[in-house]
Amino acid sequence: MNPFKYGCIVDGGYFCARPKLAKQLSDYIASGQNLVVQGERRIGKSSLVTNTIAKIRGYRMLYVDFMDVRTVADVCNQIADALARFEAEDSFFKRTVAMLSHLRPTVTVDAMTGMPTISVDSRAAQDTSSVNTMLNAIADHVKGRKACVVFDEFQDILEVRDGKRIIAMMRSKIQFLSDTPFIFLGSARNAMLDIFMSPKSPFYKSATVFDVNPIPDEDFYRFISGRFKTGGRRLSRDVFAKMLAFARRTPGDVQEYCDAVWQVTSSGDEVTDGSLELALRRIFERESSSFSAFARRLTDIQFRVLRTLAVLGGEHPLSGEFLRMADVANSASVKRALNALSAADLIYNIGGEYKFVSPFFREWVRRIKARGN
Repeated sequence: MNPFKYGCIVDGGYFCARPKLAKQLSDYIASGQNLVVQGERRIGKSSLVTNTIAKIRGYRMLYVDFMDVRTVADVCNQIADALARFEAEDSFFKRTVAMLSHLRPTVTVDAMTGMPTISVDSRAAQDTSSVNTMLNAIADHVKGRKACVVFDEFQDILEVRDGKRIIAMMRSKIQFLSDTPFIFLGSARNAMLDIFMSPKSPFYKSATVFDVNPIPDEDFYRFISGRFKTGGRRLSRDVFAKMLAFARRTPGDVQEYCDAVWQVTSSGDEVTDGSLELALRRIFERESSSFSAFARRLTDIQFRVLRTLAVLGGEHPLSGEFLRMADVANSASVKRALNALSAADLIYNIGGEYKFVSPFFREWVRRIKARGN
């Protein structure tokens, strides 16, 4: 069985423990401190938080994922789903359904887990006041209990019409739940900073910033090499260092790379440079259609800027060398292309450097000769 997982929250043997960070996080939660957990995309924030809470004796977690919410009803349904998972006890479940009665809730059974789920009627949950109802339900569930509320991809609420009003509503409710720690996670660092560090935001300085950095190389090597050993594969430190460099030390991308390496090797094999190349080809094979689709949507200038980023990197995208390689006449055109590529979620800017969201897409772009390839 392939011992690597990526693109989801992991636990058990699939989770690489971070004892120091987990201890700090546990102490904050025990003291009731609200937290903004930040770090680069796919760094393992959600897995760290959920695994840490699971190990704190007596604590329950109410986990709400706001990824890609676009309407008020989406926000309400994500909270309703979290409430159903938080407390399956019959009395609590019935009370929750009763509290949401004016939103016309529907109770169904998840085909995969066999657990009941709750959803609200999208027509009844069009107004932001519906969110207040959901927040009251959260307060009812956590009152007098050792509970921690986790709001993942919190910044996506800003994509909802009246998103700022919803966030203000949340702040007004959360400030009275002082015994319950709230943890806010988000992959869009700038948006999260605007919510929690801007003096104009209702959440201004309402939570402590908790940074999640890359896993120490030696700790990560022990974990990854140990996973390979479960299937009789051997991984040297030198080859692992190349994987780390390629994936920019991002755990989610490293695990995706390892997943492909596992597929192209067999028990008794040593993972070599050749294995890494075969793994990249395997990833390109399964992603080529989506990679090509992304590329075809770009204008000529956007594609040339993207390819130059793949070759030169994104530290100095307005330099003369960059403009010459991209065959772009002026820096204003490069800026417009960078903004468009960022809006398409192909790249992002952190600390003034533009990076690819996917290192595998970056390498694919670097290698291809034309967008149709």
